[in-house]
Amino acid sequence: MSTDIKNIKQEIKYFLLINFVLIAFISVFIFKLALKPDSSMLITNFGGLFMYIPAFSVIVVLKKFSNYKFSSKVDKFLNVFAISTVVRIFASIADVFIFNNIIISSLIDAFVSAYLLYVVMSNRCEFEVLNLSLNKNFKKILTLVLIFLIIIISKFILGIILDGSSTFNIENYKIEIKDAILAIISLITNFCFGFNLFFGEEFGWRYFLQPRIQKIYGKKFGVLILGFIWGIWHLPLCLTLYGPETPALCVINHIAYCMLFGVFLGYVYMTTENIFAPILIHLTNNSVFGILNGGYESILTSNTLLIGIVLNTIFFLPFLFTKVYKSNNIEESSTLDF
Repeated sequence: MSTDIKNIKQEIKYFLLINFVLIAFISVFIFKLALKPDSSMLITNFGGLFMYIPAFSVIVVLKKFSNYKFSSKVDKFLNVFAISTVVRIFASIADVFIFNNIIISSLIDAFVSAYLLYVVMSNRCEFEVLNLSLNKNFKKILTLVLIFLIIIISKFILGIILDGSSTFNIENYKIEIKDAILAIISLITNFCFGFNLFFGEEFGWRYFLQPRIQKIYGKKFGVLILGFIWGIWHLPLCLTLYGPETPALCVINHIAYCMLFGVFLGYVYMTTENIFAPILIHLTNNSVFGILNGGYESILTSNTLLIGIVLNTIFFLPFLFTKVYKSNNIEESSTLDF
């Protein structure tokens, strides 16, 4: 990463411009779909497309504006992802207006994910330049994933207890062995065939934007700014998919969650210096949330919103005061350096 603040600000500006212009373009189709009945599947498909955009924006900035040079294998990896993003945009539009299903986009996601994951896993040393080597701090990664699982399960139980609308009964939430096995299989499947999606977000937010914003605003304030940007980025999906019945509360909830969850993901990335760590935790978050809540759509009340913010503050905000956030020096090993 450049040490020149002017260059860093320029990279951030181009990244945000490309990112949000593409999101605005995609959102036109999302809002059109929202006017039609039974369109949640197609909107969800566009939600998957959203996840390509941050990494695509990074690739354009690094290669076209900042002229970073990569090895041939890494360069091919990034080119495949960028081309896949463009193809996925057209495929998503075709799925809406021609096929009325998501089969084409789903096939693209599966093949792109399997290919990119194979390339990364079979050329681990090559991808250390992107902090994308599963060997690096592997035990730390597994420990942090386990800690995160404990956190979200604890939050879920406490949320039910604190919500006066129902009484928590462990019998109602008992998970049978076969369900647990299916959940594990689902996580593995999502990792193999959804790697491209979570790489798409985390390569943009954590790998690229986090160290640059922290370089300008400091580690603590920088990660909170990043969380706000990440949260508002979800706005079109809040209005149409996640909380169409309570859109304002959904937007507030996403901004608060992304800021607080972002503190934990920032801690994870700086601790492991490995983008696989936030990828796995982000994947776990989305998968477990879908299982525990029976889907991604929810009707929020001011009470559930407040409970969620309080619990996320209790569980995630303390990480902002850990050792890794105390120094304002951004470690060069966690950023690009050519």
